[in-house]
Amino acid sequence: MNIVYCCYGSAHSSIIAAHVHLGFLPMDRIPSKAELLSLYDFDRTEGYFIGSLFYKGVDEWGNRVYTMGLGREMDLVRESFLSMLERNGGHREQYRFFLALPHINRVAKIGGALSRRYGWVGIGRPLAVIGIRQSYPGMVRFVKDCKRQIEGDEEE
Repeated sequence: MNIVYCCYGSAHSSIIAAHVHLGFLPMDRIPSKAELLSLYDFDRTEGYFIGSLFYKGVDEWGNRVYTMGLGREMDLVRESFLSMLERNGGHREQYRFFLALPHINRVAKIGGALSRRYGWVGIGRPLAVIGIRQSYPGMVRFVKDCKRQIEGDEEE
């Protein structure tokens, strides 16, 4: 199975979700600002990578975990990816998409937009970190729910 955490640009919420899923970020506490900023891919993805699949690692069940930015046309980008996958011999059933964007707050979204869309990294990145830290317990709940769904799929 391939697990894909999605958000607008694959720079913030999907990154955090994937790192929590893989155990690179804690589930039992809110990570520090330094921990978030030390992630190699946090607040780094450029807009022209929307629709690109980024490999993050393998989880405890052997599933490959990815992130993907879907941009404004989330359903269209996801469907385009799956269509291209099928045309190249892949199977859409092998991919599970989880939308991480609703699990961060407005501060994180504004910070992300300022940093990635407008290039105001000095203002945007610190705001994104503040918002992610404020939203972190909800993100952990989201990832735990995703893992329960995946575990249930594995048992079938």
